[in-house]
Amino acid sequence: MSDDPNIHRARVLYACLGLAAKLALPFETSMKDLVDLLQMALYHETRRRGLKMRQVSSRLDISMRKVSQLATRLRRNFAEEEVEQELPRRIEFMLWAEPLSHARILQLLKHSPREDVTEALEQLLEQKRVRRSGDDEDTWVYEVSRSEFRLVSQDWLARLDGLNNLLSTVANAVDARFFQDNPHAFARTVSLRVREEDMPKLHALYNDVIWDTLRELDALARDDESAQEIDLSLVWAPYEFIQRNYTYEEDEA
Repeated sequence: MSDDPNIHRARVLYACLGLAAKLALPFETSMKDLVDLLQMALYHETRRRGLKMRQVSSRLDISMRKVSQLATRLRRNFAEEEVEQELPRRIEFMLWAEPLSHARILQLLKHSPREDVTEALEQLLEQKRVRRSGDDEDTWVYEVSRSEFRLVSQDWLARLDGLNNLLSTVANAVDARFFQDNPHAFARTVSLRVREEDMPKLHALYNDVIWDTLRELDALARDDESAQEIDLSLVWAPYEFIQRNYTYEEDEA
């Protein structure tokens, strides 16, 4: 196998793009549409990282005109709706670690528009996911309503945000394991057979065992400044579900 790091990066990226390909094929997504979505996703990631338009142009090796086109498409596309779910979750996670003042939250989220942050905070307050103390904006302090929480919702956008969160964890694990040699990243896939009547035991495994353990670990680390922040995702699905759930008809000769 080649020792060229560029080849290694390309192979890892190719493997990760397989997820999009596996879903695009049964959804009959054209190659043009898939490439367009990839371009917009790449631009969206530069926006999340706070890059300026000229930095985006240089980093992605595209013209300023192309950057402007991508910005317009992003504003008009569904991605703006995802931000409505992403920002509240980010704030809630920040407050999970410690209470924060209004000014500190704005400082930590300086790349997000102030009005978006304000709207996200109001949403969290309305949903009683956080509480606020203080008489006015200069003295407001926010904290989570409970020291533990699970963001579970049947809402489509909330599910989409959960998917983004899951894939972000996968991306961090890929980078840590393939390129950073970080021992704190871990990934295992187990294939097994489960009877239909035993499927509820999978949910019980998370609710009664894993979640309680995670809650205990978080409590032990609360006052430890050297504690590691860890993203942990659990996924299960029927084996080769996509392959078995979609069929393809051959075109007539």
